Amino acid sequence: MKAVILDLDGCVYIGERPVEGAANTIEELRRMGYRILFLTNNSTLSTAGYINKLNRMGIRIKDEEILTSGVATAKYIYEVYGPSRILAVTEKGFIEEARRMNHIVVPFENFQEADIVVAGLDREFNYQKLRAAAKTIMSGAKFIATNEDRTLPTETGLDPGAGSIVAAIKVATGVEPIVIGKPSKIIVNMALEMLNVKNYEAILVGDKMETDIKAAASTGMLSVLISNLEPVGDPRPDFVISSITLLPRLLSRR
Repeated sequence: MKAVILDLDGCVYIGERPVEGAANTIEELRRMGYRILFLTNNSTLSTAGYINKLNRMGIRIKDEEILTSGVATAKYIYEVYGPSRILAVTEKGFIEEARRMNHIVVPFENFQEADIVVAGLDREFNYQKLRAAAKTIMSGAKFIATNEDRTLPTETGLDPGAGSIVAAIKVATGVEPIVIGKPSKIIVNMALEMLNVKNYEAILVGDKMETDIKAAASTGMLSVLISNLEPVGDPRPDFVISSITLLPRLLSRR
């Protein structure tokens, strides 16, 4: 075992509140010799935005230690379709990453110019954006989702996630998107490539059965679910702990 792939929302922090002991735990994992990669389905911030957020919480991190669904989506589009004209039903995190990868982000008033529609978490989503996305897809544009998370953990409980926005566009168009974020193998394989490890050399840690644990199972990785409840459904996590602070103890036992 060489690497730990860590989810962010619900594991390292909740909203703007860090999980108690998370910073010390991550430093302990580094001292134990593990490579760390933070893997988040949340595309609302860019890589730089997440680095700033984690730094504010006392967690030091390098560019190569984080992969967001926004980065993975921009990279996937570039590798498969080349520099593209994208209608982004997302927040600024994905838009920044798309432009950094030489894509053109099309304004909503010129939606007919887009070749690809990308949908993610957009807390300013409205009917006009839904209409533009639907018309673009029904005119032949590709439909790609950064992720389909049903919910997003916040300090005040669960908020609707990107999946609710993706679902609205699916219903309007009848088109299934290509999904990049967990549990898709696309983002997990990118993570393994960034770490330069095989699937059996990494363990994936997250708080959601339908994304994190399913992603680990689909790629043959060991998984750790962070939860206070007994997991229900399949695939089952290999381990369950109540807090990220218990992760070094679990790994030392192996």
